[in-house]
Amino acid sequence: MSGSAEAAAPATDVRIVVDPRGYRRVDPLPEDEAMAQFYESRYRDALDARGRAPDLTRLLRDDADAERERAWLAMTVHADVLVAIDGGAAEGAPLRVLDVGAGTGDLVGFLAGAGWEAFGVEPSQAIAEVGRERGLSIEATTARSYIDAWRVRGGEAFGAVTLMNVLEHVPDPVGLLESVAALLAPGGRVVVRVPNDFSALQAAARRLIPRDWWVMVPDHLNYFDHASIAAVIERVGLEVVDRTADFPMELFLLMGDDYTSNPAVGKACHERRRRLELALDPATRRSIGRAWAAAGIGRNAFVTARRPA
Repeated sequence: MSGSAEAAAPATDVRIVVDPRGYRRVDPLPEDEAMAQFYESRYRDALDARGRAPDLTRLLRDDADAERERAWLAMTVHADVLVAIDGGAAEGAPLRVLDVGAGTGDLVGFLAGAGWEAFGVEPSQAIAEVGRERGLSIEATTARSYIDAWRVRGGEAFGAVTLMNVLEHVPDPVGLLESVAALLAPGGRVVVRVPNDFSALQAAARRLIPRDWWVMVPDHLNYFDHASIAAVIERVGLEVVDRTADFPMELFLLMGDDYTSNPAVGKACHERRRRLELALDPATRRSIGRAWAAAGIGRNAFVTARRPA
């Protein structure tokens, strides 16, 4: 999961190119096998050692801040996901959902509590085990392996698939989306969240902090914005039905709070963002998010799409 203001280590001397399919990515791309090994065996240790994925790191802790994080996610991000996928259920798609890149399983648990038959897939054995210990259905494997096995056994179609900050991590995001689309029942929904990078706000902040602090390898291979992620989703035959965004964290940088180099500042900024979002009623917060998406800003781009009947 991405979107925090807490500092992480940016890459240096990384070549970013525009992929022919319209989004930015690193060049050259690593092999699929190398990335699978990184997430399966080394990613959990990298979270602690290098300050990566602070959102996920918070959820792995057993403390009061982890509980605050879960409460905030339940009332904002997870509630928004539920609204998005309930649209597919209203069209007759089954109440069966797969969360790709499930992490600690908090979204899986939330959706199960809302009445969905919820499954997760998470490549890191150590991280998946956190959710499995809570009784959640999370398979510790890659999305590709899970989908291949699903096809072999002739599994039932899903009414929804969620990919929350996943596509920036995989060597072939378009191929993964194509496979995900094949899991869906007619009318089923896909919910995608990716970091909104190389935005106008980042360009403005870069004049104050002259480096691309959001470029992170080997974690982040692909760099999307609102337009490019919507185009990629439509490329695989899905129909975009909603686009929104979350809080533009770069505003803190423009106001003088440099969270990119100071974890304490990042933690304070994240807490201010949480307080703001919890103070807004959900309809107002979603309306603001759609306006941010239309303006091309917001730290993450959030897209809901459906499989045509």
